[in-house]
Amino acid sequence: MSVFAGVFAYQANKAIPVELIDELRAEVSRYPGDANARIEFAAAGIFIVKIDVGALREPGEYSNSALTAFVAGDPILQCNPGALPISRAESLRALAHELVTGQDNALRSCRGTYCATVYEGSDHRLHLFTDKLGVRPIYCWVSGDYIVFATALRILEAISFCTKSLNLQGVAETACFGYPLSDRTPYQNIFCLHAGEVVSIDICGLQRRRYWRWDEAPTAPASEVDAPKRLYRLFTDAIGIRLRGQKVVAAFISGGLDSRAVAAALKGAPAEVIAANLGAPASQDQVFGKLAAEKLGIHYSYLQSRPLVEGDAYSKATISDWLNSAESLALGLQRPRVMWGGDGGSLGLGHIYLNADIVAAARAGDLQAAIAKFMAYNRWGLQGKLLRPNIAKAMRDMIHDGINAELESVHPADPGRIFYLFLMLNDQRRHMFNHFENMDLTRIEFEMPFFDAEFIAGVLREPIDSFLRHGFYLEWLKCFSQPVLEIPWQAYPGHLPCPLPLPEGLTHQWQSNLSPEQDRERRHCALNGARALLCDKGFSREYLSYGWIRLFILLMKWGKGDRSYLMHVPSLIRRYWSQTTRGTARNN
Repeated sequence: MSVFAGVFAYQANKAIPVELIDELRAEVSRYPGDANARIEFAAAGIFIVKIDVGALREPGEYSNSALTAFVAGDPILQCNPGALPISRAESLRALAHELVTGQDNALRSCRGTYCATVYEGSDHRLHLFTDKLGVRPIYCWVSGDYIVFATALRILEAISFCTKSLNLQGVAETACFGYPLSDRTPYQNIFCLHAGEVVSIDICGLQRRRYWRWDEAPTAPASEVDAPKRLYRLFTDAIGIRLRGQKVVAAFISGGLDSRAVAAALKGAPAEVIAANLGAPASQDQVFGKLAAEKLGIHYSYLQSRPLVEGDAYSKATISDWLNSAESLALGLQRPRVMWGGDGGSLGLGHIYLNADIVAAARAGDLQAAIAKFMAYNRWGLQGKLLRPNIAKAMRDMIHDGINAELESVHPADPGRIFYLFLMLNDQRRHMFNHFENMDLTRIEFEMPFFDAEFIAGVLREPIDSFLRHGFYLEWLKCFSQPVLEIPWQAYPGHLPCPLPLPEGLTHQWQSNLSPEQDRERRHCALNGARALLCDKGFSREYLSYGWIRLFILLMKWGKGDRSYLMHVPSLIRRYWSQTTRGTARNN
């Protein structure tokens, strides 16, 4: 299953409004034809609807006389270490039966990225739960009588029954980091499950518990085998159990190391790999990706990026056409809606966003200095120039308070690991949320072995210092039998550079590649956006600095530099404010 949503009444005799059920049916998928493919479960006080794009080709539901359960994604549950994982349906069955009997062994053993729901009919009790990293989300809207839940925030946004109010802290954190921290969303009465969390709801109310904590994971090395070899074995095992016997798979291949490591491990599994590159022409991403494919002996295709929806960084319309092309299918591709990718590698193994100064300050116990170094190193902050001064200050204070609260919530054995856990439980947990948000339209699942729970646990067993600047990563790649280090790669700024000669004249992903026409279009959009904000009297009175917004309009109109970045924060606030009851009323 790919997407599910539902509503639960605390009391079974509380009728669920027909209009709410109809809206859930309508919003679970926007894809033409899915109206006839919905699977529904309804009983007194509960309704669940789901759709499955069929990418994994295994059932994602389980039921008997006492239980009904649905899963999105693949739990990857092994009965014994080293054994192949059992099927999705069998995994869901094991998870459901253990959960209702108060056991967590199966939950703690799963290695995949998934979320699920289990309903106990006899006790009228609903359970919602996420994987150990929380990579696959569940959102909950809470009222006095009902819980409405969904695997995509867009569904809850579209449900008129779910009245919403703005959570300015969630918006502030999104403006700063690209995501809210903790379980926050941009709405006060909608939360997102934590990593490794179970939410149980019955007549007594809502209870939340964490079945897994990464700061309590074992830290001592598991064996005498040196760390790179140990993590190489964990990674290749993560690849093998996800292959499930497939002989031909599709994968991304870029100019970086993450996708290259995945492709090389697949090739060594062994599996035939057909790879796609979406890099800009004459970029390191495109040129090095092609060289890596040739060196690894995998099929290579260069595709012109064509995003399916706004914010689609993976250009899934292009990918979908390519996966289902006659050429790909002729090569024997067995799952033409599944792509393997290197998501999670740069942070999980490469430790981007961290440096020795941040780690040292955290170990010294000076968290405020560590936070300052962390924010400065990553150039994170809030551009609130166009906001009323009191709003901008409040948002900056909220960001600081949110960081502090997250750091205080974890207690690693090595304090130097605290920012790594902060990032894994926030940045990496939310890393794929936009992908899952639009799965009904994109129809593609990703295999992401860098998010494998055992692999991340293996990283946490080792001292953090060797991982900084991709140092450990490069040692780890030497364990591969494939020639992954014989081709140039696109290195992160501030991390160890690629020692191989780099061709001249190639662009890289950290420089602006906008054409003059694209630059003019961006300024034009920013100017029109500022005018629209100013015209929205209800919004502008509450949030905008009239003087600064008018000066911004004049400067952009006269072409006095590109300040379009200043529009990010007010536009983001208005995007979520307009979804609230207050915003909707004032915009009508």
